[in-house]
Amino acid sequence: MSQFVNANGNTLLNLKFSLKEQETGMQWIDGKKIYCKVILVNGFDSKDKYVQHNISDLYRVLSCDLFMKTSDGTNHMIPRAHQDEDHDGISIQITKTNLILQVGQSNGFADATGYAILKYIKSK
Repeated sequence: MSQFVNANGNTLLNLKFSLKEQETGMQWIDGKKIYCKVILVNGFDSKDKYVQHNISDLYRVLSCDLFMKTSDGTNHMIPRAHQDEDHDGISIQITKTNLILQVGQSNGFADATGYAILKYIKSK
């Protein structure tokens, strides 16, 4: 079983990742439920990448783990910062509607696929 629920049907612990929104069973310091959702991210090159997350009432993102795998099998953890002249850093921004990869001018992830794991709380 991938989740534990109490007698009232409330999630106590969810151990399964999903492309659909899931309650984690955890609460934030103000008592709000913490949710988790996996977002599919397809390739990008040297332009910012916008991916709709379809999360309603998003209030605060607590964490974002983003990883990409290129066609040669190399795994890359994002965000990525380089201290060089290549300008190939990548940062992550999450708005009410999109996960945005702000991409430096020298990136070659066109053939990559990956996932972003978001943990967040809602305004309601």
